[in-house]
Amino acid sequence: MVDKSNKEAKKKQTIKSWNRPDGPLNIWRIIEGEEHQNDGTKKKIKFSIQDIPEEHYQDVIKHMCDYFVADEVTCQCSKIKDDEEALNDFRILWDYLLKIGISVAAYKLDSNNQIQELAGVNILFPVTDEIEEAIQNFMKNFKSQGSRKIFEFMHDLNEKAPDVRDIYKVDTYISALGLSVHPNFRGQKLGVRLLESRTDIGRKYGLTATSTAFTAPASQIQAERAGFETVFEQDYASVLDDEGSLIFPNIKSKSVKIMVKKLN
Repeated sequence: MVDKSNKEAKKKQTIKSWNRPDGPLNIWRIIEGEEHQNDGTKKKIKFSIQDIPEEHYQDVIKHMCDYFVADEVTCQCSKIKDDEEALNDFRILWDYLLKIGISVAAYKLDSNNQIQELAGVNILFPVTDEIEEAIQNFMKNFKSQGSRKIFEFMHDLNEKAPDVRDIYKVDTYISALGLSVHPNFRGQKLGVRLLESRTDIGRKYGLTATSTAFTAPASQIQAERAGFETVFEQDYASVLDDEGSLIFPNIKSKSVKIMVKKLN
């Protein structure tokens, strides 16, 4: 059972709203990588870790629907990819979060250092009263039981975990709702680089902490490599519904972790 007085204390510590300051797109870093060619060789390429241009939002949402929901273990277990109502629930929420303006992508660059292809993305947002209320409203209006189940689980998980605002004495922080790398570009630590970019984003906007639920070993290892530490862990075998049945039967992960990092 969640301590209601503690929930109220958390709410009081949260700033009411946050808006991204006006300004150009941020390029956080340019990194080198490689791309497999049809003849079996590898070609040196560059990736830009950067803000997402507004005209690319729908490409990002399509990527998430194609790859994130197919790979992320709670989505996979809940068969979200085959549930059009659930996909639409996710699309609407991701569209809202992208418009906040601090999400980050890895783009393959062409020979003129222009964006050529989306290689990976991490959908980010600052936690404020306004944004938390908006997410709750989206959840209430979800059409799919599958998407509602996942988000209620994540909400309950965050209620149980230590509050990053208390850990680092901050009034807001960066959270996330989806980390994904295109299959063609996996194995090059792009997930780690996307997670590391939160430090740059936090410095830019004065958001000095981050907390995220990482649902499977691959993302948990990436988070550790990016400097995150675990403050709460729950085995999926202990996540039951009101009838005592597993919420995520046969899930391909042992546990979910809440992991945090001070951004300085």
